[in-house]
Amino acid sequence: MPKPVSNVPRKPTAPAAPKVYKTVAGDTLDSISKKTGYSAEVLLKLNTAQFPQLETGVISAGLALKLPLGKPTKTPAKPEWAPKSNDKVLFVAMNNSYEHRSTDEADALKGRGVNLTVIKDSETPDVISLAPALGKAPIPFDLTKPEGVTAWALQLKLPADQTKAIADVISSAGADSQDELAQIAKVWATAERGGQPPSRLILSGHHVGYGVYGENNGRLSWPVVAKLAEAMPKGARSVEDLMIAGCYSGGQQLMDMYGTMFPNVKTIVAYVGSSPGASSGAVPHQKRWEQATRGTKEDIDRAIFEGTRKGENVAVWTKAHGLQDGQSPRSVDSLRTDVTNAESAFTAAFSGEATIPNTQEGPVRSYYNYVQRLIQHPDTPAAERVALEARRDQTIRLLFYPVVATKFADAYTMDITRGFESLNLPVPDFRTLSRKDALAAIANFNDAFQAANPVPDNALILMDRLMQFKDLDPAVIPDTWV
Repeated sequence: MPKPVSNVPRKPTAPAAPKVYKTVAGDTLDSISKKTGYSAEVLLKLNTAQFPQLETGVISAGLALKLPLGKPTKTPAKPEWAPKSNDKVLFVAMNNSYEHRSTDEADALKGRGVNLTVIKDSETPDVISLAPALGKAPIPFDLTKPEGVTAWALQLKLPADQTKAIADVISSAGADSQDELAQIAKVWATAERGGQPPSRLILSGHHVGYGVYGENNGRLSWPVVAKLAEAMPKGARSVEDLMIAGCYSGGQQLMDMYGTMFPNVKTIVAYVGSSPGASSGAVPHQKRWEQATRGTKEDIDRAIFEGTRKGENVAVWTKAHGLQDGQSPRSVDSLRTDVTNAESAFTAAFSGEATIPNTQEGPVRSYYNYVQRLIQHPDTPAAERVALEARRDQTIRLLFYPVVATKFADAYTMDITRGFESLNLPVPDFRTLSRKDALAAIANFNDAFQAANPVPDNALILMDRLMQFKDLDPAVIPDTWV
């Protein structure tokens, strides 16, 4: 028997709610098409009347674009990975000497409750141990050997091409810095796999111009860090707030370089002069930086460092305001004049005719400051900058001559002894000689060397090293000695 027909009228079906896409910064018609699955032509047809600027290709954030009610013509692309702001800090502690221990700075931040991941020098140079599972013995990775680097890179669980690129970068790092670089790669691998590593980064150590280094440790050179950033772009893009806690790290040229390495960086704090050490002011600076960069802030006020030791040397860069270093703008020619006028102080100390009683103050330190500033001036030609960098390297070694002379004597004790004895000369103790007396000893060696026939092999071996020491050449006096 058929069911009776109801006389109750049916409610009309509600029309489907219009679909909308809200634009974000960086959107283009092509990118929106990929995200939604609708063609650019359809999007234009539906939205040009309300948003005529779409015809020009200019798409600002916050536009509510209508989407067709039908199914997309193609499968929408999955949202691309994008970094997310967080308050975590990656702290790379390069200094590990008794006088300058970067981990003291990290400990002070931890004491404030900061979520901190600390990277420090391994106990055995360039050997990292990784515990594969709880209760199992750590596995050592010897990064001085190609097979050790490859094994470590495989632990990152990234695509084969990227794994090889990362391994190549770690292999290219200088001695005793491969371990720190490999640990940075491990943190950044989180981003490469779609996660989010710390978005704030502190690199703490000494700095002359080529990278951040530590006493009794190696150097994270900027070209190598840039290569790692290129091999791990998501990791590099995760860095939003950067602090270089090292001397002379905040000039315009360097700030531009940091921005290239870390394209999403919003704020940078560094130094246009000498920076305070772990026990002499670095901690207050880093505490202020940490507080100022919490959350999603995109600016930092340089004034927060006022009243602190060496606060006058702080340089701040932000996307909104560019470089602020507290220094009056100078022309490149006026800086050249400063360098020229102060050069006599360098010449007198370099020849040994003058001494340097204070490494942080005085005419040679002023000369060094002028050279550093001229290097960083955007109008300094590249060829001139190369020559200035060579002079910079000599000057910093001259400022700390007693330290580098002692380390030179310690490193080449046997060569010095055998070389001088082979020419029947008294063996000098460069640890105790003044610069003037050391140059006199080298001149005596050179005279005897020229007169010898034949020249003893031990004298030949020593000759080049003595000339490099005389010139304060980085080839025989590495940054890590300064």
